[in-house]
Amino acid sequence: MKLRLLLIFYLMVVVTAAGLAYSKHLQRKYFIQLQSLQASQNKLQTEWEKLLLEESAWSNEARIEKIAIQKLDMQILQYSDVQMLELD
Repeated sequence: MKLRLLLIFYLMVVVTAAGLAYSKHLQRKYFIQLQSLQASQNKLQTEWEKLLLEESAWSNEARIEKIAIQKLDMQILQYSDVQMLELD
């Protein structure tokens, strides 16, 4: 009886140790995955900030006006050229 009880306790200790080792393995694996995802997030955040800066540069009103005048041969509307229409 004592031998059987000792064997059960021994098996419980072995199973617990194996579970602990597996748990530690998963913890390390997920920590490495987390670091990788955080690095990707930082990279994407930097790229997003660059794109926002580029967007603000391309959508600058002075730049758009310059292109409209030079490439599209547009001109700034003068007040005297404005015609008001009355709607009845």
